[in-house]
Order: sequence, then structure tokens, then C-alpha cells
Amino acid sequence: MSILTRKLRRDMMRSKAQFLAVALTVAVGVAIFGASYDAFLNLKASYTELYNRLNFADLTVNGYVAPEVAEAAAAVDGVAAIETRIERDVPVRINGSHKMLGRIVSVPPGSQPAVNGLMVLDGGYLGPEQPEAALVERHMADHFGLAPGDGFEILGPDGWRAVTVAGVVSSAEYVWPVRSRQDPFPLPDDFGVVFVSHDLAAAITGDVSRNSAAFAIPEEGARDAVAAIARERGAREVFTQEEQVSNELLHTDVDGFGEMAIMFPVLFLAGAGMATYILLTRLIAAQRPLIGTLMASGFRRRTVLRHYLTYGVVVGLGGAIPGAIGGVFLAQAITGLYTSAISVPITVNPVHWETPVAGILFGLAVGALAAAAPAFSASRLVPVDAMNAITPGATGGASVLERLLPPLRRLPGRWKLVLRGIERNRRRAVYTMLGIVLALVLILVSWGMIDTITELLERQFGEIQREDAQVYLWSEAGPDALDRLRAVDGVASAEPAADLRVLMQSGDESYATRLVGFTPDTEMHGFRSLSGAPVALPSEGVLVGEAVSGLLGVEAGDEIALIFSQPDMTVTERIAGFVDEPLGTSAYVALPHLDALASNAGFEGTTAAAALLTYEPGVDRGALRSRLTELPEVAAFVDSRALYDMFRSFLGLFYAFVGIMLAFGGVMAFALIFNTMSVNIAERTVEMATLMAAGVDRKTLSRLITYENLILSALGVVPGLAIGYAVAYVFMASYSTDVFSFDLHMKPLTFVLSAAAIMVVALLSQWPGLRALGRVDIPSVVRERAL
Repeated sequence: MSILTRKLRRDMMRSKAQFLAVALTVAVGVAIFGASYDAFLNLKASYTELYNRLNFADLTVNGYVAPEVAEAAAAVDGVAAIETRIERDVPVRINGSHKMLGRIVSVPPGSQPAVNGLMVLDGGYLGPEQPEAALVERHMADHFGLAPGDGFEILGPDGWRAVTVAGVVSSAEYVWPVRSRQDPFPLPDDFGVVFVSHDLAAAITGDVSRNSAAFAIPEEGARDAVAAIARERGAREVFTQEEQVSNELLHTDVDGFGEMAIMFPVLFLAGAGMATYILLTRLIAAQRPLIGTLMASGFRRRTVLRHYLTYGVVVGLGGAIPGAIGGVFLAQAITGLYTSAISVPITVNPVHWETPVAGILFGLAVGALAAAAPAFSASRLVPVDAMNAITPGATGGASVLERLLPPLRRLPGRWKLVLRGIERNRRRAVYTMLGIVLALVLILVSWGMIDTITELLERQFGEIQREDAQVYLWSEAGPDALDRLRAVDGVASAEPAADLRVLMQSGDESYATRLVGFTPDTEMHGFRSLSGAPVALPSEGVLVGEAVSGLLGVEAGDEIALIFSQPDMTVTERIAGFVDEPLGTSAYVALPHLDALASNAGFEGTTAAAALLTYEPGVDRGALRSRLTELPEVAAFVDSRALYDMFRSFLGLFYAFVGIMLAFGGVMAFALIFNTMSVNIAERTVEMATLMAAGVDRKTLSRLITYENLILSALGVVPGLAIGYAVAYVFMASYSTDVFSFDLHMKPLTFVLSAAAIMVVALLSQWPGLRALGRVDIPSVVRERAL
């Protein structure tokens, strides 16, 4: 073992706590990178494998022009396969009593669809000899315990029609079973998907017309050509695989792993780099005489440079290697848990060796770069000057605060010592403040997610979506039907409502959404302007979600075309205003005005075929649902408050995530502050010993150092809170789409608790250094100083 290698080992053992703290920070950063990035790759690969195996549609066209579009598309070069089908939402009844909405999708019996195939998980595919059979999508089957041979009912023109489960399947379209962009989180109690033959679908809907077409078109140019054909013929919806709502939601979630794989590791590795820099700067300052002796004895400058670079390399690799190994196992676990939680039938979970290698290289680079400046400064020392035991320092004088506030110059000497100690090593002070900033960024991004989601839930289900349940009726929601609903014990109020699918169009741009009609003085739904002020439902015109402004390039007062499929009509309507809603982008209209529009188009009667209900306080919701669905006029039931309850239950997972991030932030803050404080105290050992020899007791010195460190931490808290908020704002905004509106909301208490947490960490991190100060041998230090 060479002399320098032995010296390296002994130096690191002498300051093992500080070097271990840096290595731990590197390990956490590399582990987060590996786990997040590999999970991101694995989940994308799992979806891609499933989509390829089931030939997931590259383009989908909805509307009664779908067969016409399919016929025209057959002549376009590059179209690999086409499948037309019937797709409709209809009432479904499980176990003879549980009524819900179900989506029936027709498939050819006896052979898989050419596009959007099905993976049979239990039972078998539909056979030509099974005219009354259905395939049930996995989520619905799991929730209700449906297996091959079981039965359920679907509502058709002639009443409830019994069907038998032929098999349980998984579909690329419904990996996450989304009803629409405006209803991205339907509960399994309220919505499910079943696949039936074309003939059975036509019998159930009373309509033989196929209203959806799916295309396999690998080439983008051909895809654009077919989309143009569909829009020219007035298709209600035209969307690509990337825009398909289930796929888009899943990839939005998965992309979060990709963002985490960059942002959080950068914070940790930056913190580790600063801690390494501070630690080595202090080490080199303490070893100046030794460095001078080595160079005077013939060691070359590049040898000294390599020697001190090695410190950074060793600590970087010491943290990166275990971090990379941990990241591999974490990624495997995360991928399996994720695909299991959402019932993805295929899990691709290989080890991506390039990821741990990249993580190790990141750790190595951080250590080497952090050590570069101190190592270079060591190699440039002049032996004669370096062998002088006195380390050149900054000149004394009043601190910045004393110069800005002259009365501070009259403070007692010990307080001047505190203020001037902060500026003694300005570079170290800046790095300490940056460490505080990084820790607060990590904490506020995580905590901001909780605050934002909590606020949006309260806004969506407190101010906006006020009903407890929505029921779909056999026919119109007339006065008699509403009276019977109000008469059910536990129902406080009932209002009629219309819920129609519509295509909003302005120029060449279009957006498919739901148009909801309410009574003009509705108490079931609140409307909120972009400024947060309440808005009344106008007697004419439509209110639309704020995302429509950007999607269609329209403003309040502009006219847009509303294209309906049921009833079949197209009207031109004025945008009365925009509303701010966290979930979905819908359009709203007063029921009398909607009925007038329908009447002008030749549609007789009211468009209201649903009713919104509120419950009496304390009612048994399950029992009330049973009583309501027993009414013959109730065809389907949606529990609006159950969605709120589901989101609230998910908050437990967010709290766990935030707890982990807070712990990581605490580790990073502790490691950086601990190293800084330790270096601060170690650099001033002679000074402290001299003061103690002059009669200043150890407790007084400990308090002065504590005050100095707390002031320095407080100076980092203020910009840390501001920068943390800005980063959290950008992070949350990256998730905002027309499906979600994630406007950052952060409670004042969050800032207070975050700042308090950092200050507590600062207090705890200096404790080891203060204990070391208490063990200083005053005679030895003074004698060494005298030499």
C-alpha cells in the first residue's frame, strides 16, 4: 500500500461520519434515479407489449359516419387493418339488483377483432353458438366476482335482457377503465365494460348502425389522411392511440416516474457535491503544512491533484454502487406493485444494466467534480507558504449587517463574533444556504402535491359537484318521476338533468365532451370563474371548461358549433363564459334553453333523462342506493360521493409518499448541514481553544456557534421557500391537461412547518460537532498553535 493510499484511508477513517453522510446522500440520489427510471422504462415496455399483442388501434373514429369513413380509408395506402363496431353506454344490472352504467362494445363472434383484440384471462372467447353471451372486462369481473357461467342483465328496448359470461378479458383500450375524458375515474360500482357480438349489441341498443371504427395504421402520413377523411365527414370523435384517454392517463402517470428520475436525484447529487466540496476544502486547509512537506520532498503537483481527487471519487463510488444496486431492486418492486394494482395483464420487468451503470457514473462524476476545485487548489500551493502552519484567511472587520445597520456595532463582543463568523468563509456560507434551498425544494414539491390534491378535492366535491348521486331513468325525468325519487326515505332533493355527448367545433378545431343541462337555479352544481368568483348558469349560451379556450382558440362571446349524436342535431351556440374545474372539461347549459334548441331541431320532449339527488344527513348510503334502484324507472345509478371517498382513501398513499420524500429531504439536509457545521467547528478549533483558555466557558461557545449556524440556516430558508414554491408550481403544472387541472395550492402552515423542520435538522446536525468541541484538549491546541 502506497503512502498516499494509506493517508487516504486514515483521513477518511478520521472523518468517517462526514464521509459517510456524503456517501449516504449520493446513495439515496442514485437509488431514486435507478428506481424511477427503470420503473418508467418497465411500465412503458409493459404497455407497449400489451398494445402490440392486442393490436391496439392507432386511430379511432366515433360517430355514425364511422362505416363510411372505414370504407373510404380502405383505399388509403398504409392502412393495415380496420374494425367497425357498435359502442354504447347502457344500463347493466348485477345480481338482480345492482344497477350501473355499462359500456357494450361489439366484437365478431368466433374470431378476434382485427384491431383492438382481447386477451382472454378466464373462460373462452365468444363462439358463434353463444348468441346471448358476453366477455367481461377484468376490472368489472374482479369487482363483482363474475366468472365464466355467471349471468347478469343488460337493459334493452324490451326490458332487462339476461346474458351469460363466456370469459373474462383484458383490453388495451381499458387497461384503466375510463368512461370518458370528463369522467376519468369511474368507480367499478358504477361503470364496467362488456364485449358482445354485433347482433346482440344491435338488439340491446335497438340500432344496427355501427358508430365506431378502429384502425391499425402504423404510418403517420396515412394516419393523418384517414383522420382528415373522418373530420370531413363529420365524425364526432377522432383520436390517435396517444390521445386515447385510458392510454393518455396511464402515460401521464408513468411519465411522472421519468420526471422524478431527473429532478429528485439532481437535488440529492447537488447536495452531495456541495458537501464533498466543503469537506475537502476544510481537509486541505488543515493539511497545508503536510501538502507543503510532500511537495518539498519531491511529490509532483499532479500527484497531489490526483490524490485529493481520489477522495471525491471514493466517496462518490462508495455511495453510488450500493445506491445503484438498491435502485435495481426498488425498480423491480415498483413495477410489479404498479401493474398488479391496476391489473395490467403483462409485466415487462427486466434489469436495465445501463441504468445502474449510469447511476454509478453520476455518483463518480459528482464526487470528482466536487473534489476538482479543492484538489486543484492543493496542487497550486507554494511549498514554503504551505508549510507555514497559519492558514491565510480573510481580513477582519465589520459584517455586512453591521455596515447596513450601524447600531449593531454597539452589540456585545460575543454577538459580533456570531455575525462576523458567518462571513468568515463566504463560500462555505453560500453552499450551506444552497443546501437548505435544495432540501426545501424537495420537501415543498412533495408537500405541495398533498396540499394541491386536498384543495382540489374539496373544491370539486364541495363547491362544484354537490350532488350525492346521479340516476339515469328509463325515459324523461318528468315531474312524476322526480316526485317518486323525492318520496324515497333519505332523499333530500332531486333535480332533472341532461347528460349528452357532444362535439364542440370552431373552425378546423374540435373537442368531444359532455354537455350537461341543469335547472337555471340548480343547487346540485356550482360554477366558478377563472378568478375564483361564483358564476350563475346563464339562461342562454354555454359555460365551458377553461381548457376549451386553448383547445379551440376561442374566447367568451365567440360562437361554436355543438354536434349531437343523440339526439341527432347540430346547433350554433355562444360561449357565455369559462369555468375553472379540477376534473374534466365539460360544457354546461340551462335545461330550458337546451330543450328549446332540441325543439327547434325537431326533437320532441325534454332532453333530461337523468336526475341529480342529495341525501339527508347521516343516511345509510348503501341502503338508500338499494331503495332507489328498486324503483322501476331507475335504469342506472352513479354514486357521486363514493368517488370523493375513493380519492380521500388514496390520500393515504400520498401521505406515505410525502413521508418518504420528507425523510429523504431530512437526510439530505442533515448530511449537508452536518458536514458544514462540523467543518465550521473544526476550522475554528484553535480559535475556540484560545477563547476557552482566556476564560470563556464551553457552554457559551456552544451557544454562540449554535446562534451562528441557526442564522445561516434561516438565511437559506427564505429563498428556499420561494424557490421550492416555484419548482412545485412547475412540477404540478406539468400534469395539467384537459382531464386534470392541477393549479398549485400550498397552505401557509406548510411553509411554517417546512421551515421549522429545516431549523430542527440544523440544530440536530451540529450536535456531534459541539460534542467534539467539548472534548478539545486546550493545552495541546494552544501548544500546537504556539509552534
